Amino acid sequence: MKKAKSYRDLIVFSEEFKGSFTPHICFETTLISFGFPYPENLKVANELEEIVRKGNVTPITIGIRDGKIIAGLKEDDLEFFAKSKSVIKANMRDIPYLLTTEKSGALTISGMLYIMNYLGLKFLVSGGLGGVHIGFDRYFDISSDLVALSKFKCIVITSGFKSILDIKRSWELIETLGVPVIGFNTDKLPGFYYSETDIPLDTYFTKIDDLINYIDYWDRFYQSSLLIVNPIPKEDEIDKKIFEDMLNKAIKEAENKKIEGKDITPFILSELHKISNGQTIKANRSLLINNAKIGTKLSKLFFEK
Repeated sequence: MKKAKSYRDLIVFSEEFKGSFTPHICFETTLISFGFPYPENLKVANELEEIVRKGNVTPITIGIRDGKIIAGLKEDDLEFFAKSKSVIKANMRDIPYLLTTEKSGALTISGMLYIMNYLGLKFLVSGGLGGVHIGFDRYFDISSDLVALSKFKCIVITSGFKSILDIKRSWELIETLGVPVIGFNTDKLPGFYYSETDIPLDTYFTKIDDLINYIDYWDRFYQSSLLIVNPIPKEDEIDKKIFEDMLNKAIKEAENKKIEGKDITPFILSELHKISNGQTIKANRSLLINNAKIGTKLSKLFFEK
């Protein structure tokens, strides 16, 4: 019987890594492998990491390559996840399989929270959160991101749920799971590609010091993750009605081609890119950069307070 790898052989830390109790921002590898086409994905990944470094915070992009957890990708790792067609889209339940078979996986938010919790890491910046998929009555398809938020304790900064989801049902479920959702510079739940939905937020802040004070109390008294929602900059958002028309076309194409399960999100994102003539790519990049800037400030303030 093949013996399981030791901790030292299983996890590779970047030279930048200074420990989980120092300012850091984690990024998921699905942003690279499935969020953008090549070479835009590589450009965005490097841009996000550079924003964090300029704020004197350590960027930690995490992925699984050939059965090893890489916490802090080197340039050749970033290139691998940007180009490789063999990379699996991995949520938290896929991680033991990837380690056992020595395969490679790009981590979703749930996969990230699983590993971040294991390593004691705190801050994750992403674009959009997974949730209840459109067509739930037919497919009963719910992202494991929501379950992971309720199981593991991290701070996740996004621009709301992915716009391709059933946002109202996703909102109801995250409330049921008891995950606190805090708005920053918004009193409405953001809609990812557009700055706000019609869902009001019970709790929101406009001053970063107030948000840090909230995080301090959350850290002392709460056991699930904290979701901070930060809207896309107004100048880069897509009109909600225009987006919904594009989304309906993309969903119809997915149904025609019988695309389901893990393949549905990357397929629809690719279709939206084509239909919008690249407008969705521009919007996604904009909100990620905005979230990285906010996350960097929060991480630095949190660990240095």
